[in-house]
Amino acid sequence: MTSGDTAADTYVLGTEPEEQERLRLQHELWRPAAIAAWERAGLGPGQRVLDLGAGPGFCARDLARLVGPGGRVLALERSGAYVAAARAAAAREGWGQLEVLAVDLGDPAAAASPGLDASGLGTGGFDLAWCRWLAMFLPRLDPLLDLVSTSLRPGGVLVAHEYVHWNTFGLHPDGTAITRFRDAAIASFRDAGGDPDVNRRLPGLLAARGFGIEELVPLPVLGRGSDPWARWLEHFVTLYGRELIRQGRWTEEDATAAADAMARARRDPGAYWVGPTVLSLRARRGEGP
Repeated sequence: MTSGDTAADTYVLGTEPEEQERLRLQHELWRPAAIAAWERAGLGPGQRVLDLGAGPGFCARDLARLVGPGGRVLALERSGAYVAAARAAAAREGWGQLEVLAVDLGDPAAAASPGLDASGLGTGGFDLAWCRWLAMFLPRLDPLLDLVSTSLRPGGVLVAHEYVHWNTFGLHPDGTAITRFRDAAIASFRDAGGDPDVNRRLPGLLAARGFGIEELVPLPVLGRGSDPWARWLEHFVTLYGRELIRQGRWTEEDATAAADAMARARRDPGAYWVGPTVLSLRARRGEGP
């Protein structure tokens, strides 16, 4: 926990400065895919965007640039530390079009928050809603889907980058220790109430609410040697491995074996990482009530 956090707004992956730096590096890798998905959805200047589970605000900043001063980005985030970071970034840039609110999107009462009402949420005026790696951590999806359904205008779109096959995470050919890490990580997500393969369910849940499913694009991850994707996956194993040890799901011996395997992979031209598969989902709200 960081200063300003409470037990209610901490995360499975934590909110420490080291985790925030990991998120920054992660965003740099995934930024082109996010921007491409927004552009395919028709995002442009002057639009109103809802950033769901905004974290420290990395995507919110890109969205604010793209909609410009005539648009609006409302970023919702439950962690006090991340809300403060996102607000500080908006202030530094002088972006009046970016507002950040502290909201727990897993709470059924989220849509009734006075802060949201004051911001005009629920009026059906947003052109685009965006989330990445949010739904996978929510024990209940209905609060999120209710919020999306009521906040998007008729014809507005949801763009979601969520995992569809976390079990693809692995290091090959020497990946026994990483496989143990993968299994422990999946168990930790599920035991916390999440679903690491949540995008297997989201299209059907949205279709049942009258959304048209316009795009389903898998985004596989492959890293080799010390390239950025390999470094990202290594960093995750190292950082989250500590939490898995704390939870009693992994051991120091496991961590040492994983570090040795990763070091060998950096020297082996035939070794490669495969990350968990992300599915890019675009769903459009129906024109009816």
